[in-house]
Amino acid sequence: MSRLRVCILFLAVTIHCFGQAANGKLQIHHIDMGQGDAALLISPGGETVLFDAGEDIAQRKQCNVIVDYLDQAGVREIDYIFVSHYHSDHIGCIPAVLSRFPLKNTAYDRGKTYTTPTFKKYVAAVNSHRKAASVGDVIRLDEGTGHEVAITVEALNGQYPGGKVNARDENDVSLIALVVFGNFHEEIGGDLSGAKTGNYVDVETGASTSIGPLDVYKVHHHCSSHSSNATWMSTTQPTVAIISTGDGNKYKHPAADCIQRLSQANVTRNYWTETGNGKKPGAKDVIGGDILIEVPANSRTFTVSHNDGIKDTYRIKAEPAATQPTEDLTSPTEENLIRYAWSVRSHYYYDLDCSAVKRISKANLQTGANPPLDKEHFDCSGK
Repeated sequence: MSRLRVCILFLAVTIHCFGQAANGKLQIHHIDMGQGDAALLISPGGETVLFDAGEDIAQRKQCNVIVDYLDQAGVREIDYIFVSHYHSDHIGCIPAVLSRFPLKNTAYDRGKTYTTPTFKKYVAAVNSHRKAASVGDVIRLDEGTGHEVAITVEALNGQYPGGKVNARDENDVSLIALVVFGNFHEEIGGDLSGAKTGNYVDVETGASTSIGPLDVYKVHHHCSSHSSNATWMSTTQPTVAIISTGDGNKYKHPAADCIQRLSQANVTRNYWTETGNGKKPGAKDVIGGDILIEVPANSRTFTVSHNDGIKDTYRIKAEPAATQPTEDLTSPTEENLIRYAWSVRSHYYYDLDCSAVKRISKANLQTGANPPLDKEHFDCSGK
């Protein structure tokens, strides 16, 4: 079949038919575009949203990187696009993408205009689908299924709920999108700044108050020294961070002080698409290539897949009330440390330092802070 559609049941009620690359979970693919940005959201029912699709401005990777990725993921069309801002590393590949995958609904951006040829090509590609977003705009995916995904515009052009700053730099006017699926929250905010220096102004501090705690933070501005200020980090308290950065980039991303602020905020693990050309990776940093977030409906956990199949599991901060444990899970420092490993094919799970873990193939390896519910513990100590 050229396109598989499988109807699924939730709570004994047929609610949706899978389309495109759906697997019944929320998927957010952070695509390794080098020194560029591109993320693809696939809803449990198969609606697709593109968050930027930029050119690699470090090593000039071609746009076929993202085109091939979407094709291999089973995408056939794009339902929505959210454009953070108009730099080429965020919009340069949108025309190439839309030439293969037609835009069905709306491309949301910050409105206004920009003077570059790249911007003009973007406008021509989205054509009549283009719409200037406003703070508070919400699109809902899989409506009527009981498992909706909500995407809310939380800031753009320096404006956010309850305030505004005079943002003139193209990075500072970035659009913030907050993705919510049940109790799971991820924020994607382009190249937003949190520093008052040069042409930059602090947008992060004001915007943070409406964002609240995050499970996943797509780190602003490729983890530059101007991003992820202390107020933003202490307010959002993300469990994991995703850094899109390119080897050999001239901007020295990721910056050491940005990584330090992530560490001080007790982010459990930072997933980098590439090694970049700034701070060297430390104990909490994983160079992961393409990074996939997956969240099952009504789940207490989400997973992060990296390096062609290695999967890490984390608890969602705000769990459903019916399953909320008595202990405090808001701090990722202890509760989300990776302690266990197992094979998707095995009956047992192991402590992370067990020698058996080394024999599990990369394609089958999964890890997590909590034991898998469907497997039995194997004690490697022999006690």
